[in-house]
Amino acid sequence: MLDAMDEAAASTSHDLQAVAETFRAETPETGMLRRLIAELQKAKLAKAGDVEALQQRLLGMAAGNSNSAELREFAEQFKNIFDEQFIGERIPPALGLSTPQILAKQNKVFNMTAKEMGAAMLSDWRAQSRDAATYDEAFDRKLEETASMLVYPQAGERLSITGHLWAHLTNMYMLVVRSLKELIDKTTLTWNLGATNIVGASLCNAAAREARETFMSGASQKGAAIFEFGIRWLLGKHMDVVHDLTLSMPRHEAYSQDNAFEQALKKAELSFVDEWAENFREDFYDHLRMATANVQQARIMKTLHGMEGMTTKSTLAYELNDCADITGASKRDQEAFPACKCTNAKHKVFCGTEEVAPRKFDAVVTKGLAQCTYSRPYCAVEATKHELSDLASILNPNPAKKFYLPKSINGEAVLVKEGSFWRTSGTERKWRTQGLHYRQSMVMDDWVDEKLKPAARWGSKIAGVIGETAEWIVVDGCDTLYKELVDSAVDLLTLHVGSKMYDMLYAPRDPIRKNPEFARDLFEKMKGEKNDQFLGTAFPSLGQRRSVEEELAREQAEISAIASSLEKFKLALEQA
Repeated sequence: MLDAMDEAAASTSHDLQAVAETFRAETPETGMLRRLIAELQKAKLAKAGDVEALQQRLLGMAAGNSNSAELREFAEQFKNIFDEQFIGERIPPALGLSTPQILAKQNKVFNMTAKEMGAAMLSDWRAQSRDAATYDEAFDRKLEETASMLVYPQAGERLSITGHLWAHLTNMYMLVVRSLKELIDKTTLTWNLGATNIVGASLCNAAAREARETFMSGASQKGAAIFEFGIRWLLGKHMDVVHDLTLSMPRHEAYSQDNAFEQALKKAELSFVDEWAENFREDFYDHLRMATANVQQARIMKTLHGMEGMTTKSTLAYELNDCADITGASKRDQEAFPACKCTNAKHKVFCGTEEVAPRKFDAVVTKGLAQCTYSRPYCAVEATKHELSDLASILNPNPAKKFYLPKSINGEAVLVKEGSFWRTSGTERKWRTQGLHYRQSMVMDDWVDEKLKPAARWGSKIAGVIGETAEWIVVDGCDTLYKELVDSAVDLLTLHVGSKMYDMLYAPRDPIRKNPEFARDLFEKMKGEKNDQFLGTAFPSLGQRRSVEEELAREQAEISAIASSLEKFKLALEQA
């Protein structure tokens, strides 16, 4: 037995040495042996618990045991928390933290209504920006003002999910952009007359140039600056929450204490925010440049609003299962479908603007005609106006058409001259119209469609007068082009900003949330050009799995040593 104790004392197992030394000085009796064996069994059981804990810890770590594999695993964990913080489908998976702990970290950064978010963002904006080119207190207050206008339920709740706050920011941006109509000067600076030549200057070109230059400066520029700041502000706070949750996980404790690792992570987070904000800024400026480029856009937008519900509307697919499915048709008296007829004896069958069949027709045969492939048949005396006719009628790349206004109607003056200007004279009640309609020629009944050129309101001054006769004044077609371009550009920009904000989240390529490449990009940003060995030098906290595996091997070796000694002491007990 003494030989067994000597061997135990010489073991590399610290636990086994401690047990052996305790009993070394005692007389080797059977009672002592039993107590010695019991202590060794207790030590072995404790070691088994340590081994199980280390094995469980390994299960939650990266499968590879290299520094790169460990960093890649960290990036995946960061991405999972990043996405859930944005989406809110479930509590961000910060393993090892309780739900109250996670909620507390979210609420520490956010926990705000739409109005509170607008106020907080503006407070930070005012503290940072005092550049006269971008800072305008009156303009910036519009952002806070629009935040208080949001009335949907979530806007009034204190929320900490980034996706909700991004929706608030999107809606605030669209309202602010729409308010640009009141902030942009609508007065044409007629000194900027382009294309001056032997026949004089071009009012149309002047209006288009002036609209573009005005729209690209002033309020639009200030809007671009604060919009970009808002995106940086919100995404930066989002990163703060994700950073805190990820590094607070027990398994990442070593990373949180590694200053070099945390600094590299912060730098990578800022790089992502910079890329997203710059993407928005570049797109915003691109759209500012394009917003006034199409001189026809105002008239096109007005026409598009009235194009729904037309008989000749194109359709990708339709079914004809009964004669009643065809406008103006019914079944024949003694024949079954597809034998149909137009209910009115004077009607014929049309598809689009083409006549395709007489009053009595076969619906299936008619549907099979090329003219009816994308146009549903209908009965009429003559073809109705095609859905695209109104749009086609206003499409003219050169809006420099002349229009005419009569000086009097039925002997009563409707225009009066005030110095060098003309003004409409009349009332809506008297003439039963909202204004004096323009004519395409010096013929009283040759009215201009309101979509092409709205009537001159009663009491308004007539702009763009370029000539007159005894009974008519001649008006340039571009007299309202500047205002039309600016107003329509604001409408287009309002829609585009909303679409862009949604696209940044849901685009099939490089979206902010649920981006399959995000973890890889984070890994590459932190790793840089460092090889696996240098990663361990740069970030001392890496190599955790390898350390745990080495500790596990030591614990298992000690268990083996204790088991071997136990066998020898048990044999000694039997011999005693």
